[in-house]
Amino acid sequence: MTGTNLYCFDSHCQGESHKATDKPCQDYSYSHIDENGLAIAVVCDGHGGKRYFRSDVGARFATEIIANNVKEFVNNIDESLIAGQPFTQHAAVQTEIDNHDFHKERPINTAFRQLFASIISQWQQRIEQHAAKTPLTEKEITQVEEQYRKEFQSGYKLEKIYGCTLMAYVSTPKYWFAFHLGDGKMISFDNDAKWQEPVLWDERCFLNKTTSICDSDALNEFRYTYQGDGNFPVAVFLGSDGMDDSFGEETNLVNFYVKVAKSLVTEGQEITFADIQSTLPVLSKRGSQDDMSIACVYDKAKLSEALPKFIQWQIAATESNIQSVNKRIMEAKERRNRLELLGESTDKSKVELRYAQNDIDRGYAEKQQLVKKIDILLKECYGDSFAPYHDEIGTAEKERVMVWKMDDNPFRVHLVWKEL
Repeated sequence: MTGTNLYCFDSHCQGESHKATDKPCQDYSYSHIDENGLAIAVVCDGHGGKRYFRSDVGARFATEIIANNVKEFVNNIDESLIAGQPFTQHAAVQTEIDNHDFHKERPINTAFRQLFASIISQWQQRIEQHAAKTPLTEKEITQVEEQYRKEFQSGYKLEKIYGCTLMAYVSTPKYWFAFHLGDGKMISFDNDAKWQEPVLWDERCFLNKTTSICDSDALNEFRYTYQGDGNFPVAVFLGSDGMDDSFGEETNLVNFYVKVAKSLVTEGQEITFADIQSTLPVLSKRGSQDDMSIACVYDKAKLSEALPKFIQWQIAATESNIQSVNKRIMEAKERRNRLELLGESTDKSKVELRYAQNDIDRGYAEKQQLVKKIDILLKECYGDSFAPYHDEIGTAEKERVMVWKMDDNPFRVHLVWKEL
């Protein structure tokens, strides 16, 4: 903590699959706030393939270099370049564009390009120094494919051994900026608990493919964002791809960060950080099996003010999940009713009827858990005066009776089940 309301934390852990193969944690994280209110959060994720067998070292070097270069950048930049600027995003520059001329259009773009060039240059120097002091071992060389061995032994494409992705968020009292190279997710929240990825996503990052600091065109693959008009995120979370791969849909990852944000307000950072440290290995085991990294910068006062809106976001998200489950229940009920009217004339129809009923039962079981969750959230938001959640479908099957129902054809009726 400093004289401001800004706080930060970071954590990284070895993934479950890495424990099984005795592979080191290839993630690295960093966060710091100095006495002048400069806040920095960094996450670097070393590549996991056999070709990148020193990526843990590369990720650590990248994190250290980013932190040092950002401090120098903030100390030397002309603040008027960012002051008053609205929220501005820059995607990775396409190679077919004359990149040099593109970035010369505005001095601020030139300044960021110089920052990124410095990070790449210093990272390359560090890995060259490391490789010179720590020659490749026979064990390291033999574990990679033949086509790469000759490259590494000759010193060609040495940077691939140390390759990693990177992301950083930087905040000063007057402005903030963020940059990203590769995959992983950065999520920010505003005063209304609305979330976004502040840095534009790179569509080249897909499945197990990602851009990287070890790419030959890395300088043109940086994406970045800046804002200097006085609007700051209330919280920004940086997570390696082990995090988002564990949660699947992006809203699930966001919900995890919402829970962390709420805990920071209600439980405090010490308890929340301890929970995160114990949770990350569990997430890795149940989810991606990958290394896990998280870093965060947040404004405690603004986060506290926004707490009711975070709860309301969770209520809306949970209600949306309930509606999805309701739809599945109703579809399963319609399928079951049709099968019951046809009768269990064949083994196939008996099996289909049992499947339909199982789908209904699973749907109600899932909905019961969601209703418990939303009732807790409603109580958090409205206190003891909250009204428990209820809808016409309910949370369990009721007694059913057969009734006659008339079709659009007034001369034809048939039996259907009706819920009481």
